[in-house]
Amino acid sequence: MRGSRRSWVVGAVAAMFVVRLAPVASAADPSVSLSASRTRLTFGQSTVLSGKISPAPAGEIVKIVDGNGKVRGQDETNAAGEYEVTLWPRRNMRFRADWDGTTSDPVRVLVRPIVSVSLRGVRLFMGARVTGSVRPAQSGRVLLQLKRNGRLERSKRVFMSDGRFKAKFGIRKPGSHRVVAVFDGPDHLPGRGRSALSSPAMPSLSKGSRSIYVRALEGRLRDLGYRLLGVDRTYTHTTADAVRAFNKVQRRERLGSVSESTWRALASPTRPRPRSSTPRYHIEVDQTKQVLYRVRRGRVITILHVSTGASGATHDGRYTFFRRVNGYSPNRLYYPVYFDGLRAIHGWPSVPTYPASHGCVRVPMWAAKWLSRKVELGHKIVIYH
Repeated sequence: MRGSRRSWVVGAVAAMFVVRLAPVASAADPSVSLSASRTRLTFGQSTVLSGKISPAPAGEIVKIVDGNGKVRGQDETNAAGEYEVTLWPRRNMRFRADWDGTTSDPVRVLVRPIVSVSLRGVRLFMGARVTGSVRPAQSGRVLLQLKRNGRLERSKRVFMSDGRFKAKFGIRKPGSHRVVAVFDGPDHLPGRGRSALSSPAMPSLSKGSRSIYVRALEGRLRDLGYRLLGVDRTYTHTTADAVRAFNKVQRRERLGSVSESTWRALASPTRPRPRSSTPRYHIEVDQTKQVLYRVRRGRVITILHVSTGASGATHDGRYTFFRRVNGYSPNRLYYPVYFDGLRAIHGWPSVPTYPASHGCVRVPMWAAKWLSRKVELGHKIVIYH
């Protein structure tokens, strides 16, 4: 009995000792907290990572480590056990505080890159230049969006080299343009930049004008099928004839000069359609508009300013070219190709915007030789109002 009582007493005392010691051991477990003053940054901004250790002795070293365990900074705790470290992250990162093997819960800091973009050389019917950069410098692709009057026109993705990119956009219509650049890489928040607004000039031009805008004008006329001798910076009589042909087709005043309204018409032109779809290649003359069309496979491929016969002297109908003269004919027709008796298409020094010949189809002297070579005997010509 005495032995049993003694065992019971010893066991009870031991149990009391364990119960009293347990809360003391729990209170002594070390811990470290971590928070960030900012969790979303723009590249170049800083964030302060701070926290507190417990127990809270002074002079303890707390390290800030990233997701790979690399130490990014450290601080010594103050009397309250507090620490703080200022960092400038270059990308999205996850941090923990490490105090002698005791770690905090992770804190994620997200970084938005700085995207800069500019739009220069905005000219109608020519390519505008886009340049820009992403900081921090890196590889990858940037989405570029060209907007006109606030609406998306076109977009493209371009590669960066050392954080820099460049591209070109064609400017097809008048209006206020800007480029928006978007970078959305795996290591960053999406970054966005936009250029200043820029509108293409639409200057007045006429014979004798010399500028980059003449090149833009002639390039657009050529692309629309209006016959020119070339595309350069000089506004010549051939440029004026192409502008006259354009104005005729658009039912505009038949001028050989350019104004702002001409540029706007060039941006949204009426495309002529041939009267006849056969044969596959033929010539048409629209006497109402006073223009000549070269037609291939049902599509107008060339448009030329002409003047037909006054008072109905050029007869509507379907004819076949049957005779040609290289150079001048006896009655001074230049490179004539005949289709109806003595009626021919031929070069002539004066080609007004209205019917003025005796029945022939006058074309500008500079275009006569070229047109003669585009017509074979046996080809068809269709003339109509």
